[in-house]
Amino acid sequence: MKPYTLLCEHSESDDITYGLYERDGIKYYQVNTQPVSSSKEVNCEHELAFMMSRPFKPAKQPKFLVIGLGVGGYLNALAEALPQKKAIFEVLDLNSKSGSWFKEHLVEESSTIGRTEFITNKVVSYVKSKSDQYHGIFFDPELWRSFGNKEDLMSKPYLNYFVNALKMGGLLGMITERSDKIVLGRMERSGLEVRTERFSAVPGGKRQRTIWLAKKGHYVKQRDAERAAKEA
Repeated sequence: MKPYTLLCEHSESDDITYGLYERDGIKYYQVNTQPVSSSKEVNCEHELAFMMSRPFKPAKQPKFLVIGLGVGGYLNALAEALPQKKAIFEVLDLNSKSGSWFKEHLVEESSTIGRTEFITNKVVSYVKSKSDQYHGIFFDPELWRSFGNKEDLMSKPYLNYFVNALKMGGLLGMITERSDKIVLGRMERSGLEVRTERFSAVPGGKRQRTIWLAKKGHYVKQRDAERAAKEA
């Protein structure tokens, strides 16, 4: 087995260092020398990207927000599924070098680069002010926490930010190690119609993760009507 090859490394602060490594053709993303994602285990990201893109294939300018680049598995799959020239993919990341790393080492189709904007910011600072902007929002809450960030993307305030930022009929997608009834209840109370599925992290592998697919639709209208009735 070949040794790891360091492709790039960047210290965002005194206590957080990001690194991208390669061994035997597999890319590994590390935070403070701890591996947090690899290009070998992106099957769930691919499955979710294709699920989320399907309703918006006819759209002239689909717009998606990707929270946390990792090794680019979700972004690459999304860009492949939505080839529209006017598609917009925003990537929110805490690593200010994520854009250059993607272009140099992770991108699979060159057309993805011109349609993608990389933003270095926390979720609350960027998403809180957005309203009815996105066809889809994707995140991996466990990956986001591994970046040294304490934002709880599955908490009630953040779910409300995501719902507000989505267009009606837009999709919120996330990946976790397992399902969670408490989180499911929060999502439904936020006005989302939710379904979950289990997929292997590696095709045919034993390790499985949970894919969450949530739609902003009827429940949001019902929730808003109930709130309006209470305030009347």
